[in-house]
Amino acid sequence: MQTHAVNGALAIGVAQLLKLPFQAASLLVLPRLLQPIDYGIYAMIDPLVSISALILNFGISQAIIQAPGLRREQVTGLFWITQIAGCAAAAIMLASSPFVASFYHDPRAGVVAAVCSSFLILTGLMNVHEALLNRQMKFGWVAMISAVGMALGFAASLVAALLGAGYWSLVLGAATQQIVSVVGVWLGVGWIPREKPSFKDLLHFYRFGGAVMLADGATVMAREADSVLIGRYVGGVGLGHYDRGNKLAIVPIQRINTVLQQLLLPILSRLNEEGDRYRSAYLRVIRQLMLFMTPGVVAVGVTAPVLVPFVIGDQWAPAAPIFAWLTLAALHRPVSMTMDQLFISQARMRDYLIWSAFSTVTSLISFVVGLRWGALGVAAAFGISDLLIRAPALWWWVTRRGPIRMADLYLSAAPFAAGAGGAFFVVSALQRLPFHNELIQIAASGIAAYATAWGTVAVFRRGRATMADSIRLIRTELPRLIRRGKPASP
Repeated sequence: MQTHAVNGALAIGVAQLLKLPFQAASLLVLPRLLQPIDYGIYAMIDPLVSISALILNFGISQAIIQAPGLRREQVTGLFWITQIAGCAAAAIMLASSPFVASFYHDPRAGVVAAVCSSFLILTGLMNVHEALLNRQMKFGWVAMISAVGMALGFAASLVAALLGAGYWSLVLGAATQQIVSVVGVWLGVGWIPREKPSFKDLLHFYRFGGAVMLADGATVMAREADSVLIGRYVGGVGLGHYDRGNKLAIVPIQRINTVLQQLLLPILSRLNEEGDRYRSAYLRVIRQLMLFMTPGVVAVGVTAPVLVPFVIGDQWAPAAPIFAWLTLAALHRPVSMTMDQLFISQARMRDYLIWSAFSTVTSLISFVVGLRWGALGVAAAFGISDLLIRAPALWWWVTRRGPIRMADLYLSAAPFAAGAGGAFFVVSALQRLPFHNELIQIAASGIAAYATAWGTVAVFRRGRATMADSIRLIRTELPRLIRRGKPASP
């Protein structure tokens, strides 16, 4: 399992390196070619597509990954049900586009919604095959699809933006990524559903998947409601600023969580009956996440007033304080976002539903409270409530049952929380010094954050053990990877 995890992490890491230039270019170049209103219009429709795609999936992907056994005719039946549902969902979204335009008081939003309805047909073609790839632990192929999709999607958006397409360049980029994903997962699985479909014995997939869908649906609604409220009551420009701040602070971690779901869920599902190994595997993963991600979150949060205009241009300066407030939520997200996998791998669907309902209600309340102060108020209310209310509640709820105890989480997090606190004070003090330019200031802040955080972590026994574990993984797995890459002896 360690080798599967490390190989998967390596494949994901390589994919991230391949994607990095395109992600950086997307952050640096596209916002300089587009206006906040362009991002705002697309952000009005993105929640509708996300929620529709989630309902369409109905948790079947997780049910396929978690199932002890599968038959071809069962999978064929699931595929055709999903595809028919995708066509129906696309038709409903197309018919609803006039209501979308009326809701946002902007006819452009309705046209974009009509065009984006085709994404749901592509989603229906992709869901089952993508789940099969993850079940087979073909992490390298999944990573390659992600990297190629990011590259081609950015290229499509860039060309369209240079031609003056405005918000349509974002639609074209998303469509390109979706098409690449469909082609990639079909090639990766190498299976065409030719068998006669069987619709018997599928009820347990939908029972399991329905619970996952309801829980994930509540989470997505909580995550997207802020964009809907800001788009309706603040307007496209304010939503554009909020969207960029949110994309910089939260979405990168959500993407990491998506990758971790592909990596963790198959492994934890197979270790579910072995409590000690399950606990050890999960705690090792979250300690490595905190070691490498927490100092970076602190650094970008503190330097937000300089970082955001430097990265995406001076016209996006109003997004800087939004980004800074949202980094409060990003502090615990690398760990908290993995806890969905604990509920699913342990088949605790009722607990998952209850948690999702609580998270949704408290998030919506924070959005409504903060809306009085515009997009910045929404970001501040969400960041504070997420760190002080939802994170402690989730950590308590997820440890009420199963191999992971609450003491495990807090004792594991303590060294990294201390490191984050130390990094915050050092980097904040550093901002008062004169720097020759913004790049030097940002680089010095990042180095100081990691040096301070890791130095503090090393004071704790568990912190030193985590660092030693990182070195041990490199020493044990790197030679295996090198040997695998060598040609076989005659």
